[in-house]
Amino acid sequence: MDNQAFEETIPSVDATKNKVSSYRGGFLSTLHELHNPAAEIPNATQTRLPSSVEFSDRRQLPTITAGIEMANFQQGLPQNGTNVTENESQINSNRKASVATIGSQGQERSRKMSRDVVPTIDNYRTIQQHQAQTMGLLMARRPTMNELCNPSTDVAVSEEIVQQDLNETQSNEDKLKKDEEEGKSEAVKFGWIEGVLIRNMMSIWGVMLFLRLSWVVAHAGIGETLVIIAISTFITLVTALSMSAISTNGEIGGGGTYFVMSRVLGPEFGGSIGIIFAIANAMDCSLNVVGFAQAIMDMMLEYGGIIIIDGAANDIRIIGTLTMIFVCAICGLGSQYETKMKDIMFLIMLASLANFLAGSFIGPATELEEARGFIGYSVDLLTENWEPAYSVTNGQMQNFISVFSVYFPASIGILAGANVSGDLRNPNTAIPKGTILAIIICSISYAGIAIICAATMARQATGSVLDLANGISLNCTFSAENRSNCKSGLYHDYQAMSLISAFPPLNYIGCIAATISSALSDFVSCPALLEVIAADKLYPYWMVGFWGKGYGKSKQPLRAFFFTFVLALAFVLIAELDMIALLISDFFLATFALMNFSTFHVSLVKPIGWRPTFKYYNTWLSLLTGILSIASMILISLPIAMITIAIVVFFYMVVLYRKPEVNWGSSTQAQTYRTALTSIQQLVHIEEHVKNYRPQILVLTGLPNTRPALVDFAYLICKNNSLMICGHVVKERLTFEKRSQLQQKAYRYLRYINIKGFCSVADDSNLHTGVAAMLSLSGVGKVKPNILMMGYKNDWATCDRDSLEQYVLTIHTAFEMNVAVSILRLQEGLDCSKILADIDDLILNKTLKDKIPSFQAKEWVSISSNPSVSPNPDTSSISESSRSDAEEAEEQEMSYHNERRRTVVLGVTKNKKSKLSKKLAITFRDPEGNELPKSVMNKIILFQKKQKKDTIDVWWLSDDGGLTLLLPVIINSRSNWSADTRLRIFCAASGVQELEKEQKGMAVLLSKFRIDYSDLVIISDIDETPKLKTKKWFNGIIQPFLQPNANGPHITNEEFEKFQYKTNRHLKLRELLLDHSSDSNLVVMTLPMPRNESVSAMLYMAWLEALTANMPPFMLVRGNQTSVLTFYV
Repeated sequence: MDNQAFEETIPSVDATKNKVSSYRGGFLSTLHELHNPAAEIPNATQTRLPSSVEFSDRRQLPTITAGIEMANFQQGLPQNGTNVTENESQINSNRKASVATIGSQGQERSRKMSRDVVPTIDNYRTIQQHQAQTMGLLMARRPTMNELCNPSTDVAVSEEIVQQDLNETQSNEDKLKKDEEEGKSEAVKFGWIEGVLIRNMMSIWGVMLFLRLSWVVAHAGIGETLVIIAISTFITLVTALSMSAISTNGEIGGGGTYFVMSRVLGPEFGGSIGIIFAIANAMDCSLNVVGFAQAIMDMMLEYGGIIIIDGAANDIRIIGTLTMIFVCAICGLGSQYETKMKDIMFLIMLASLANFLAGSFIGPATELEEARGFIGYSVDLLTENWEPAYSVTNGQMQNFISVFSVYFPASIGILAGANVSGDLRNPNTAIPKGTILAIIICSISYAGIAIICAATMARQATGSVLDLANGISLNCTFSAENRSNCKSGLYHDYQAMSLISAFPPLNYIGCIAATISSALSDFVSCPALLEVIAADKLYPYWMVGFWGKGYGKSKQPLRAFFFTFVLALAFVLIAELDMIALLISDFFLATFALMNFSTFHVSLVKPIGWRPTFKYYNTWLSLLTGILSIASMILISLPIAMITIAIVVFFYMVVLYRKPEVNWGSSTQAQTYRTALTSIQQLVHIEEHVKNYRPQILVLTGLPNTRPALVDFAYLICKNNSLMICGHVVKERLTFEKRSQLQQKAYRYLRYINIKGFCSVADDSNLHTGVAAMLSLSGVGKVKPNILMMGYKNDWATCDRDSLEQYVLTIHTAFEMNVAVSILRLQEGLDCSKILADIDDLILNKTLKDKIPSFQAKEWVSISSNPSVSPNPDTSSISESSRSDAEEAEEQEMSYHNERRRTVVLGVTKNKKSKLSKKLAITFRDPEGNELPKSVMNKIILFQKKQKKDTIDVWWLSDDGGLTLLLPVIINSRSNWSADTRLRIFCAASGVQELEKEQKGMAVLLSKFRIDYSDLVIISDIDETPKLKTKKWFNGIIQPFLQPNANGPHITNEEFEKFQYKTNRHLKLRELLLDHSSDSNLVVMTLPMPRNESVSAMLYMAWLEALTANMPPFMLVRGNQTSVLTFYV
């Protein structure tokens, strides 16, 4: 009997304790001792690592030249003293970059060409290059690395071609220049004064200045009014500083606030706050329209006694509706008309403010004005109005928070200029300069007007000239119904500024100008935001995209204008200024909070690209302002704050669910990288502990879509637990482009079926060297594979000898690198490349989804391609290909745009009962478009579907550290296994103790491991002689390999006799497997250990065939002889 048979140890309690502690019995054999039984020195065996790769032709990378020859470049430069415009110099540099080196007409045409180009701004733009490509224009571009490294290939161009490109480039540049001039004639761009400063000032000088500031002074007093103004100014000013920092960190497109926040915080937060901000702008438009309507109503009542219906809410609704129609019409004509109208309104506003200031010095002109509370400047009156005096308004007792909520909408106009960033000539400088200056000017004006109102007008007055004559005009009395006889003063007269003004009608006109101007700004902002959000395609078309469609040459979003009109009109019909102000405050505070948080986050993470030219911001001040904004939201109105947060969360979840394919380089991505890097660095210095063991798998799938069952099975173990890497070994050497295509194709498939994993490609190597390279280099720190999972080589008996040697050598390589090995076998094989159409085309053409009716089984148009990946469909574990997978992937990319492609149909079904986190059940079809048989389909999605009520049989024959037991326990914990699947455990008797005691000992061990099982079976007859029928079956398998051939027999008689004991043991195991586990859902068994250079590949595969042939799904596992289970706390 071979002594090697006794080197392995059976599982025991002692072997699972900490390796520092003493063992009661025998020690747990190391993987090296099992793999190299004859080795005396641990380092005697050299690990099979991939040798360094050299180029076959020993060529060297060509030296990259310095660039354009300066003699030629100088000819295109102007002489000293000559001025060159930016566009001319840009076009000149682009032309020279595109042709590399071209001499003058008198020079020889045989001058050598350089592929290098000088740095130009166009090479760093993405939008302009994309537009040029869509227009079919030829533009100068930076050459690829492949073009630089391979000048002799087909990418090299002759001088004639370059000269032709020069002529084409010249004509194309003229075409672009002409289009830009035409675009400039249609789209008018504004500077910082007209586009930002005036726009912001007119939005801040809105309805609250004329209709509610005097009311705020009456309740809060001048002291607390200044505090309210200071808090609002602090929030808006810090927000402006934060926005300025972000807006100067790169070019800003259309969309203003939304564009900035979405590019910083990512599409989830950016999209949700963009929707909130668009709605808030529509509400602010309605607020100003209601203020306008109230001013018109008061003016009609003051100067003509005209009442439309009731002189109250209904009149406001009628006037407001007509005003909304007027505002919509003006904005529909274009932003230039709206801006021109704002300039006129701005002049009217300045005149009305000057009129107010003059009237405060003139004093009351009539006794009626004095009777209404306008006294003129008085120190006593200022002292009296300094303290707060909150009272009841519309049945509600006012306080500091309620008054603040009414005033705060006066400050929300700071984003009016940023909202039209697409209409600004230089938004990077215009937005900071115009916004900050507007806040300072308007805050000072608000404080000044508040002080003037408090110093010149009483809080309450009767408004009766007779009371004035009797000296009781300021003495208010209350009736039995608690009604005051005072109807004037700061408390009651919303038109107090008109009363103070020298010419009251001009103040009414100023109020009208302010409200209309703010309404125009807000109305323009909302469609602009919806248009940009729709263009980003973050939300379903029916939700946002429908409203963003443009019409006409200028692409006006008429649907967005209609949506804004209807939404604003709905709030206008409320006809309550204070109620609308309350709703608006929370929406804008949420916007300000996220704006400040975005600046805080990006400045805290500090990605390499964070280099704002605006330096006057502070990270922690932005955070403080964001917290203050959220606190203000809650204090103003908790229910409305909860509704606002719920809306933000809803739109956030929509984007999170849809996962739009956008990459804006957000700070959240930078934070993710920084967090991951920090965690990995910390993990490196933490000693591994058995309680924190995680199975991290390198699974040899080739392209993942060719072996879906193997991918699904590996993910059963790794899902939400650990690392999974899909490995792909390619024989030929790959270029960067081909490697990228293979990886992108693999990641598209994994994402499509909702599997979180990584992909690794090893090229220019055979199987075992490629796997060794991936095991060595995949992962980083402690996050690296510790298990190699392979598919069983079904064609081992018929494949060439080298392929089989490579397969077994791969197992040896993993063990030598102290990595566990797992082999999965399905009787039908795992490689589906010959029977399935490639669904990568389905993923690429997923835009067709919206054009096809929705059924339970959806049909998609896909491109058919040669799906051959491996030389044999049964060779399910080998990731090598006779035809280049990279070439196949490249052809599929090219065929995507081929109009003459051949189409097949792929059916895709999704289980309606499954949750979002579950994988899609994919119904595949064959390359000809025919439906697969149900039995074949069930095997492909075997590990996706719910398992039948049966058992998982675990044959834990050798103590490998417990991995043989741990993996089925993890699999059984999954939702599609745990309900009806039971765990049965089979162990071999050691022969040292009685069978009953061994069973009790194993039961104690399993209970300490806290593993639930249904049956525990101790196998005592594993060493008995197998039946003659089994031996005959096995001899029929290996007989061809015992026959001599040109290179001698594959299995020698000496080797066969040497390992006769092990062969009989495996055959007896086969009989036991057929008796106990032939109907199980899954069989897991300890993988027989291949002795290093002692067992031939043929004999070893014959043993595996004996164990797994004609069995249910079978997994052979061998740990690295390190404990992965423990019963310690």
